[in-house]
Amino acid sequence: MKRRAFIRLIAGAAITWPLASYAQEPQSAPPKRIGVLYTLCPHPPNSPLFRRLAELGWIEGRNLVVECVSMDGRWHQVPALARELVSRRPDVLFGISTVAMRALKQETTTIPIVMGAIADPVRLGFITSLARPEGNVTGVAWFAYEVLPKRIELLKEIVPNLRRLALIGFTLSDPQYMQMSEENITIAAGKLGFSWQLFRAVVANDYDEIFARLAAEHFDAAYIQANPLTAKPGNVTRISQLALRYLIPTVSEYSFDAKDGLLLTYGQDFSRDAMRSAEYIDKILRGAKPSELPVEEATTFQLVINLKTAKALGLTVPPSLIARADEVIE
Repeated sequence: MKRRAFIRLIAGAAITWPLASYAQEPQSAPPKRIGVLYTLCPHPPNSPLFRRLAELGWIEGRNLVVECVSMDGRWHQVPALARELVSRRPDVLFGISTVAMRALKQETTTIPIVMGAIADPVRLGFITSLARPEGNVTGVAWFAYEVLPKRIELLKEIVPNLRRLALIGFTLSDPQYMQMSEENITIAAGKLGFSWQLFRAVVANDYDEIFARLAAEHFDAAYIQANPLTAKPGNVTRISQLALRYLIPTVSEYSFDAKDGLLLTYGQDFSRDAMRSAEYIDKILRGAKPSELPVEEATTFQLVINLKTAKALGLTVPPSLIARADEVIE
């Protein structure tokens, strides 16, 4: 899957390039090349990912070339796009979504691939184990479906009468990833006593129809799954506005989703994940083998609550939940 996860989490302020770090690089050496299979191109050069690369001495336009191939609106062509990118023979590939990673992995077993926050890469077959990835893939693992029950448990503290939950995903999400998500939401449903139904969008306008249906069929809340549509700037704001119009509480996986108007989010720090991905890229560009770089997992999670949205929905957030939040938006 490709996600807004990285569009927003790699968005940042202007930076000052570390010339001292760059001075350590051989001036006569040809630039290294990164191939990125991404939601949107060009990539944001002032993002946490590229800021960290700059701190490590990799300056785009000097000793680094970034080749970005966009998947936006070309979801059915992802295998061909991955083939095109691999044919350029970059020094390292960067895959941000499950769909992108699977396509890249199928195209090459020799060019190193760094994962940008991929859910359960062992079960998905990208690596052999976290400690010993083997093969040509390493990077950062992402907790999406594993903490899905916890997200809904937090949501239920605000919506105690939760009986019907909508899972809103993307039509072209990786089938195995969706299967794992559905397994975990079923676990949560059994534990917390609600039923759930899957809805899929393929274009942004589909959310209008989905939310109208949720209201008509009396759904109590919606789980907004990270996907290529939510990765596009402006789409989460659109979803938040629809949720308010139809009075549907929402929960999601990225902290910036709550900042864009969703009710509650719970997940790992994706800015940190972006910077850690840059460190993997740096090591590989300096000669490290991906098979020898253990995959990193998150150790901390962020709870963000939008009190303004809660008020608009007529909901009361328990003080105990507010006290546990890492950030409260008022």
